Amino acid sequence: MFALLLPLTIAGIAMTPPDRHDDPHARCMLVSAGMDVREAWTIMQRPPDSTLSGHSAAGPDGDPPAGSFAIDFWQTTDAHGVRRTSALRYRGGTIESVDCGRIDPPSPLKEN
Repeated sequence: MFALLLPLTIAGIAMTPPDRHDDPHARCMLVSAGMDVREAWTIMQRPPDSTLSGHSAAGPDGDPPAGSFAIDFWQTTDAHGVRRTSALRYRGGTIESVDCGRIDPPSPLKEN
């Protein structure tokens, strides 16, 4: 039985190119809308830096909310101080949208 599990483990490790192994933004490019959120998390290979969750608003006639959603964020800052964010928005276990490697605007509170 152990011999059957070993190839699955090795296959999971080789998912990320060796030259960009620590870049969540490169891994994010492998995720697409419609993908299962667990599969997307496996591709990202580490927990998100932060998560926003909420409920969609009720309809104009007071309809109940369409349901809950969440957005996971991965952030990095390069040697030049440029901060990038990748985000995965999902609902009901399915990725709805993917935003990879967006450059964050500088903070207005940051002194130069």
